[in-house]
Amino acid sequence: MSQLLLSALAVVCPNCDGHNPPRAQTCESCGTALVETAAPAKSSAARASPAPSPGKPGAGVRSPLISGRPPEAPPGLRPASRTPPPIASAGGIPITARPIPGISARAPLTPGSGARPAVPPPAPASKPAAAPPVTGARPAQTASRFGLSVVAGAAKGQRFKLPTTGCTVGRTRGAILFAEDVFLSAQHATFLIKDGVLHVRDEGSSSGVYVTIPGTEPLTPYSFFSIGQRLFRFLGKLEAPPPLAGRPTVYGAPVPPGQGVFGVDEVLVGGRSGRCVVTSAPLMTIGQANCDFSYPQEEGLASRHCELSFTGSGAQLRDLSGGLGTYVRIAPSVDRPLRPGDRVRLGQHILQVDVTG
Repeated sequence: MSQLLLSALAVVCPNCDGHNPPRAQTCESCGTALVETAAPAKSSAARASPAPSPGKPGAGVRSPLISGRPPEAPPGLRPASRTPPPIASAGGIPITARPIPGISARAPLTPGSGARPAVPPPAPASKPAAAPPVTGARPAQTASRFGLSVVAGAAKGQRFKLPTTGCTVGRTRGAILFAEDVFLSAQHATFLIKDGVLHVRDEGSSSGVYVTIPGTEPLTPYSFFSIGQRLFRFLGKLEAPPPLAGRPTVYGAPVPPGQGVFGVDEVLVGGRSGRCVVTSAPLMTIGQANCDFSYPQEEGLASRHCELSFTGSGAQLRDLSGGLGTYVRIAPSVDRPLRPGDRVRLGQHILQVDVTG
């Protein structure tokens, strides 16, 4: 190759293919040593390589390192190695770097050079230690032989085994909760066991606690009782007000001689009074048909469900439902004993007492 061409054409680096000025000895991009030599005039590589087109910018001469035999280096030039020196990675394993043409490699940052030092990666979070076992835990309660089965209401079909210490029932507070029952108080009632007998207590609820009667139950004036979805209040004996001196007596039908006049009214939702029946007869009946209070075809009622027989101090309530149940409201804070098969009405839920063993 003539010295004229070497002085006019750019030198192509055999390592990164970057263009360098004529007669450059070192590649400006990767630092590889460049060897300029004249190829033999009649070598096969010269005959195979096409001559560069004159006038084309960027045309250059590739270093003869591409041939199979390294050429002889001119005096004063050391033959360059085809493989650049390896660069050690962060882990100490050598890797071969191939810089991008036109971008020189940057020197590593040193403290005090104004550059922000590299921040080491955070250490992996340690796994939290397992919590030590809790000592002195409260022992599990012992189950009693009593249980409660829900026979009516949104929770119908559920069964609860009562512990020996008893439990409370309510809407938001207690061991047994019926959160969807709008007629329940927060803590409505308590079931407790005394001397081997199950009792129920009204914890001052707004709607009350009702228990089925075994056959008959005495009623005092202003007592509440329930059948089906109906709630009643016994008003007791209605006495005519005594005449006031100097004032006329209010006109009305004559009071039957030797008989009392008794009243029962129906209580509607919210505590309002509904129908009221006042009678001087010795007996009042409630049921589906041919009764003083009649509710034809109402579910949960028998044809003649219950009757009241009046006494001098109140009335005697008798259940005639054949198993459907007649309920009386128990007094607040009074423990009412329960027998197997008794039913307790709390709002819209009815619970039946079960005994095992």
